[in-house]
Amino acid sequence: MDYKFVPLRNWLLEREALSIRKLEDNCKMPRDTLRHFLNERRDFPERHYESLLKELVKYGFHRD
Repeated sequence: MDYKFVPLRNWLLEREALSIRKLEDNCKMPRDTLRHFLNERRDFPERHYESLLKELVKYGFHRD
């Protein structure tokens, strides 16, 4: 796993109430992309990183 994604993964895992499927839909990424990433089955695709960050800022995520 790329270490720049670790804070993102930790942040998402701490927020159980967020809908992973809805995040994927809002970011126009394939279903289960985040689920596989959170369960450490696959790395997170770089091409979806910026769209996910823009969406998560709405929920209080801060880019460090």
